[in-house]
Amino acid sequence: MKKELKIMLMFLLSFNVKAQVFSDKIDSVRTQYKIPALGVAVLSSDSILEMNVYGTNKINSDSKITLKNRFHIGSNTKAVTSFIAADLVSKGKINWDTEFFSLFPELKTTQNEADFTLIELLNFKTPLTSFSYDTEIPESLKITGTNQEQRYKIAKYLLGKKSVDKNEDNLYLTNLGYVLAGLMLEKASHKSYNLLVDELGKNLGIIFQFGSPSLKDKMQTYGHDSQLNPINTENIKLNWLLTAGNLNISLPDYSLFIQNYLLGIKGKGKMLKQDVFDKLLFGFPKFSFGWFNMTNDKGKSFIRNFGNANGFMSSVTIMKEKNLAVIILGNVSSDLAQEGIEKVFEILEKKYYR
Repeated sequence: MKKELKIMLMFLLSFNVKAQVFSDKIDSVRTQYKIPALGVAVLSSDSILEMNVYGTNKINSDSKITLKNRFHIGSNTKAVTSFIAADLVSKGKINWDTEFFSLFPELKTTQNEADFTLIELLNFKTPLTSFSYDTEIPESLKITGTNQEQRYKIAKYLLGKKSVDKNEDNLYLTNLGYVLAGLMLEKASHKSYNLLVDELGKNLGIIFQFGSPSLKDKMQTYGHDSQLNPINTENIKLNWLLTAGNLNISLPDYSLFIQNYLLGIKGKGKMLKQDVFDKLLFGFPKFSFGWFNMTNDKGKSFIRNFGNANGFMSSVTIMKEKNLAVIILGNVSSDLAQEGIEKVFEILEKKYYR
């Protein structure tokens, strides 16, 4: 009995040492690539294989990051908006082929005489002008009212502008499609996007919030610019881009949201049917409802999106054939940090995706 106990203790000690070495490796990458806080999770459809946070909520702070800290997810908001759209379609509130100008005929312009549908807006299939948090908006343009009214007014202005060109994958890469889709979802449901997100969170048992976490709670996670300066103000354009990229969430809750996709494609997901999950992830060959379909240099296929806004970066990768998803969240926006996040992914990929 004593011998068996000794063997078990040696096994546990070896396991703990290996886990600590792996954790130290991730944290060393965080330090090397100057990321104040990093959140990492690896999950399958039925378990959390890895979940940890590293660093501090703010540069030069003594406040250690915890699993309760929240991260801004930027463009990964698009998958949330698409999920809400799928739910409303399943409930008969709107159709994938509902045309935008059938709901907003007053917004038709000579620049946009041809109509476009909800599904086209959510999949970068619509020729629209560029729109991001650094887009120049004339000071003479008065954008006032509630956040919902402001998004309507900015949409009205931008609909008259020249479209971006198609890329090599025949996609019109602009956030404006998601802004317009958000307006459609609000009108069809008679609810604000904020309320739709809150209801989604309740149904999934998670909590989404809006904007930068630290602006509501100074003990929360701060975003940082490329010079590692904490960002203390909200960019008003992110409010206008809400449906395309302005949500924040904790790592555990975000893991549950992503895990629901893994469950969904097995027919066990919450809220949506299996064929709907398949449609969201694989409905289009290059970009599908918030997800880019990609292949690495070894021929392995995966689904990914990357968020970058307000001093945060977020990377989410889903590997269907391995029943795995990898989430990496950071609180600085820089080329160096993006390299660091990719380095962390390579470490995780080597361990879990062989």
